[in-house]
Amino acid sequence: FKLITGLIPVIILLSFEGILRLVNYGDNLNLFVQNPIEGYEEYMMVNPKVGKKYFQKFEYTQPPNDIFLADKPENTFRIFVMGSSTVFGFPYERNLMFSRILHHQLEEAYPDKKIEMVNTSITAINSFTLLDYSHQILKQEPDAILIYAGHNEFYGAFGIGSNETMSKNIGLTRMHIALMDVKIYQLLRNIIAKVAQTVAGSGNKVRGTLMKRMVADKDILYDSEEYQIAMDSYRKNMEKILKKISKKNIPVFLSEVVSNINGMKPFHSVKTENLEGANEIYSKAVEAEKDGDFKKAFDLYYRAKDLDCIRFRASEDVNQIINELGEKYKVFQVPMLSWFQQNTPNKLIGNNLMTEHVHPNIDGSFLMAEAFYNTVLDSKVIADENKSPAYSMAYKKRNWGYTALDSIIGEQRIQMLKGNWPFVLEEKDEVDFRKVYQPKNFHDSIVFSVLLNSETNLTLARLEVAKSYKNQRKHFLAYKEYDAMVRTNPYIAVNYRDAATSLINMSDLPLALKYYKKSLDYFESGFALFKMGEIYLFMGDYKSAVECFEKSFPLIEDDRKVVVLAKAYVSSVYNNDRPKAEAIAKELKKVNATNYLRIPPKTYMFNNFIPQQTVNQVTNAKALIDEGKSEEALIVLKSSLGIYDSHIANFLIGEIYINQRNLDMAYKYFSKVYELYKFYDQYLNNMALIYFNKKEIENAKKCYEQLKLVAPRSEYVRKLNFLNNIN
Repeated sequence: FKLITGLIPVIILLSFEGILRLVNYGDNLNLFVQNPIEGYEEYMMVNPKVGKKYFQKFEYTQPPNDIFLADKPENTFRIFVMGSSTVFGFPYERNLMFSRILHHQLEEAYPDKKIEMVNTSITAINSFTLLDYSHQILKQEPDAILIYAGHNEFYGAFGIGSNETMSKNIGLTRMHIALMDVKIYQLLRNIIAKVAQTVAGSGNKVRGTLMKRMVADKDILYDSEEYQIAMDSYRKNMEKILKKISKKNIPVFLSEVVSNINGMKPFHSVKTENLEGANEIYSKAVEAEKDGDFKKAFDLYYRAKDLDCIRFRASEDVNQIINELGEKYKVFQVPMLSWFQQNTPNKLIGNNLMTEHVHPNIDGSFLMAEAFYNTVLDSKVIADENKSPAYSMAYKKRNWGYTALDSIIGEQRIQMLKGNWPFVLEEKDEVDFRKVYQPKNFHDSIVFSVLLNSETNLTLARLEVAKSYKNQRKHFLAYKEYDAMVRTNPYIAVNYRDAATSLINMSDLPLALKYYKKSLDYFESGFALFKMGEIYLFMGDYKSAVECFEKSFPLIEDDRKVVVLAKAYVSSVYNNDRPKAEAIAKELKKVNATNYLRIPPKTYMFNNFIPQQTVNQVTNAKALIDEGKSEEALIVLKSSLGIYDSHIANFLIGEIYINQRNLDMAYKYFSKVYELYKFYDQYLNNMALIYFNKKEIENAKKCYEQLKLVAPRSEYVRKLNFLNNIN
């Protein structure tokens, strides 16, 4: 009877919990949910409402829109990224998150792998949230986890100085977070929050940026009790995360955190008997830098930052904890501090790489991606070998999907932030940027209208700009805006198609083909398949062209079907596939389209397409080649590769070196474009001869066999016949 009596409250609670779940009370606060969008049901996504679990008083940012397949395919390498606003890409759009840049770089380095990268960040979270995330991430079969976190331990959700806090006791805070998955607990929290809000009324509501509103206890002195509680919580949370992951043998890439040290004065300075004032130390650092004593300035700037009583910048104790735990758990440590210091004058990280106190600017975002990228490559966790193109960071920036709109929105968001505390210490001096700003030009006004109007966003504004460029036949500018949309929303097929169409207008067929292919991952479009068929036709890959035209036929509009048949007929004839050509001809005759049966002689057209990015350089180089000035042409072509690594420039450089009998250099450039030129008889002949001279007979024979397959009547088949007699 005592046992039954004791169980009655438990039974009642369980029954009540069951009823709440049955009526679907509250929110699903799981980190991952099934994608609800039609056509994407096989994907999981980061829950847009997950922030509700950690923020009761204030709004929360939705996490990035990354998705991944619920059933993990073979040959997939799945990466999860953990962090807060820096990882979220603030103050820019999602196309400039370091994880998006890194994802693309890894896809280029490992083209035979399917790389999934899932960014789980939201603004103003810290190690308590990451710990809660970790067990849910481990359920999703990760192959690696990337972590950049440490700035929000004081004022982020559940931080010691935060308005979104629970308790100073780490155990109680963890218990609260765990209980938020229980519906009864959600109900109790909601009731308490409603009562508290009613009692407080609207008069005490804190206004301003989220950065300002999150802070309850502003001044936290270095090495004070509150400081030590935050550091202890960070160490214990991070250690528990790493311990949990290490038991699963999942590679972790743990990064140091970076701050603006010489371009950002301390927010607040308090001098005590035991501590110097942060402002005094900062002034000494400035003087040391002016005197050229950069080592002294370096030490003083970091000391001033650590003494700053308003703790939005992580102290170096955080980096010490990161490095100690990294050593203990044998993770792959990302030396982010070193990367930033080596790319800034005198190692004094400032406004050249940072927007304000902790968020990297565009250069800094690319540098973050580069640091993680090199660490991942060196670790060999994806594969022992990679096909990493040797591009400079300047090249990667130049060819990434972002435009002036991204720079401007970042600048305007920073101006909004800096008009409020703690950048402005007196509340009477705070300025609402939106009420005083006067746009300077067309792009500026577009971005400003986005900040003023909550009903729109930069992607919608960007789409209108792209359409305007397209109508003006400014194809490169249109492409850049469409490409920015691809990087912002990389799971939407139309973005790839729009970018690819602009690329065709720019004569960049290889990249257009890649974008059309990628679009098919998310939507099977007849238009994309048709355009792919046309590109294959120009490349001389007639078999692939026919396959694409056949796949596009049932998906294409009725009034375009005859054009598809006509293209398929041409490709079949060029491919010497008589039965298929005759079958298509019969269909064309049925619809009285016999005029399409007259086809031009087969010619190789791929080299006629010179990408607009370097068309002037390549055209100039071709003229120099015709004049016999091959050395001058080489200089121009190699210079063009630093702007855009085009197929035609690599091919022409290879041709020049062939003529100069420099077969090693010819191979270096020819080998980069084999997949694009393996249907061109002249190219295959040259590659076979290069391999023969390198004594790589098997590779020479493979080129010869490919030549016989794609151009059996070519004169080069007879010239290479001697390979048949070599064992």
